[in-house]
Amino acid sequence: MVMDWGRRTLLRITTTTAATSLSLAALAGAAAAAPLTLADAVARALEDGPQARIARLEAGQATDEFGEARSVYLPHVGISSQAGYSNRQDEKLRAVDRAGRERTYGLASLGSDEGWFNFYVQQLLFDLSKWRQVERAALSAEAARIAEDERRETIALEVVRHYADVLRLRELVTLDEERLAAVARLDAQAAALLETGRVLDAERAEATLHRESLRLALEGRREALADARRTLGRLTGEEPGDGEAVTVVAESVPAVNALDPAAAEDALADAPELRVLDLRRRMEDLAVAAARAERYPTVGLQAGYSHYGTKRFDNFDDEVAVGVDVRIPLFDGYKARHSIAGAVKGAEIARLRYESAREAKRARVRELARQLVRARREPALAARRAELARERERLAGMRLRAARGTLAETLAAGAERERAAQAAIATRFDVVVLWATLQREVGRLATALLGAAAGDTAEGAS
Repeated sequence: MVMDWGRRTLLRITTTTAATSLSLAALAGAAAAAPLTLADAVARALEDGPQARIARLEAGQATDEFGEARSVYLPHVGISSQAGYSNRQDEKLRAVDRAGRERTYGLASLGSDEGWFNFYVQQLLFDLSKWRQVERAALSAEAARIAEDERRETIALEVVRHYADVLRLRELVTLDEERLAAVARLDAQAAALLETGRVLDAERAEATLHRESLRLALEGRREALADARRTLGRLTGEEPGDGEAVTVVAESVPAVNALDPAAAEDALADAPELRVLDLRRRMEDLAVAAARAERYPTVGLQAGYSHYGTKRFDNFDDEVAVGVDVRIPLFDGYKARHSIAGAVKGAEIARLRYESAREAKRARVRELARQLVRARREPALAARRAELARERERLAGMRLRAARGTLAETLAAGAERERAAQAAIATRFDVVVLWATLQREVGRLATALLGAAAGDTAEGAS
């Protein structure tokens, strides 16, 4: 009795502990598998994704380079020192000047044009070439900021593609599971029909082989789904391994609306790629202006104080100097001439690239808009084809049970229904990706997915 009571008590403790462990595991799994909407996935990728962080750093780097170039407008102040020890610092040179007066010079500092302590101020007053270079750096910083917008659009499109891929694979896994269960039932039915002599051994073997093929395909599809979840998690900034718990929400995918080809072409003004190329064209024009400005004089102001420590000679030991630095180019070996010619060619190249890219993008946007108009009708047709294939499979099963059809016909009808269902799933998500590609081409994908939050995210990141 004591032994039975101990076993029952131990059993209750073990059961309670196991139930608690399962509850904690379920809670942890539920927390890890919190639903991730498409908008949330895009927002996370634009905030924490590695590509978005690189784009922000590059834009900030260009802004810093502009600040560095703009520093020529401000005075430069510094201190220098050549103080030290020389075992000859007390050596003197005595000489007589032209007036017959005796002078004493320190040999340690003879010929030095800087003191042991120097304080200096330099201010550039006029340098047209550098002014143009500063303007060019400003355009470069603006181009980098717009290039960040372009990268954000690319990131958003990549997230949409992988999000749709996870949804597609999830539905295909469900379809494969249903199909495997149906084929397993058909295989069991074939076994019963084999006993009655209504099917041959080869026909039964074909059903079994089809079931095994579906099982292998299901395993591969599940592995592909796990990989797709990990990829999506990596895009959204998840730690390695956490992406396997990503749970997508099909209802979060926005409705796909067609975009008139003419309206899509008008929206090209917002395309970041064209805006960047236009800025680069203007930058090359400023490069031409900067090269031409090399022929103009430059003017600068210099002032400073020097203390010479060991006396250079017996007249003074410190000095205050103020001067104007004027430089007028007379002949530079045709350097400016070739620099201007090269800059003009660079400006022409930038102009041609801009015009070529604009025409290519206009044609691509028109084609994508036409494809989207046609593709929006495909899911409904594919769904009807899948429904008809399902009905044909049902009728084939009824004929097989009524001894009016064959097992091969039923298997073929099932395979046809599977292909039609897969095509219907693929068509639905192909339309979403096509819509996202068009929105990305005109530079509006992030805004279409996040609304005003897209701009807020970009400003906060900057």
